[in-house]
Amino acid sequence: MKLIYFDARGRAEPARLMLELRGVPYEYEKMPLDQWMSPGGKERALQCTPFGQLPILEDGSFTLCQSRAILRYVARKLGLYGESLEEQARVDEVYETADEIFMDLALFHWNNEFHEKRADHRETSRSKLERLQAYFMKRRADAEHWVRPGHYTLADVMMAFTLETWLPMHPGLVEEFPELHRFMTSFFSTGGVREYVRSERRCRTWTIAMAAFAGVPEETHHWID
Repeated sequence: MKLIYFDARGRAEPARLMLELRGVPYEYEKMPLDQWMSPGGKERALQCTPFGQLPILEDGSFTLCQSRAILRYVARKLGLYGESLEEQARVDEVYETADEIFMDLALFHWNNEFHEKRADHRETSRSKLERLQAYFMKRRADAEHWVRPGHYTLADVMMAFTLETWLPMHPGLVEEFPELHRFMTSFFSTGGVREYVRSERRCRTWTIAMAAFAGVPEETHHWID
């Protein structure tokens, strides 16, 4: 299996987390931004995507684009999508909740007034986290899993990654919500995931350097014992 994306976590990272969680070998091709923006790079991307966007997944002769489709495909293939129809529906519910929050955070990364609006965004984020923790307490399967007791799913992967996205943007905020913080820390402390996030294989930036809040390498997971 091969993932093609930029040298950033972004929309491809949840797929990588699932592959690392399951210990599945894969190749990660980092496409330089200038290459992607070049005529040759665009032509290559347009051969297998409608609009030349990344990420792209290659699984043997099968090629797939659109990040949400890629995540669902990987989750189903790796047994991370729930077993019953009801479980799968709940996975979708939690996944889409996390994805909506993530997209808001991603867009704010690109806001030209990021630094002027950062304090206000922190308060908006605090309100979201309050509701999210209440939602977790109501829906959770156990203290460390959203849908399946003792088992991770796409829902957990996307939610943990979304919570992690808040850390550099609003330091100390997620820690104000102990149930969510415990869940996130537990996920990132799991076997293959822990090894991956502490390795040099993980991209050190959240998105490409063109964004208002991006391009600065960070030490990842210093908050995990």
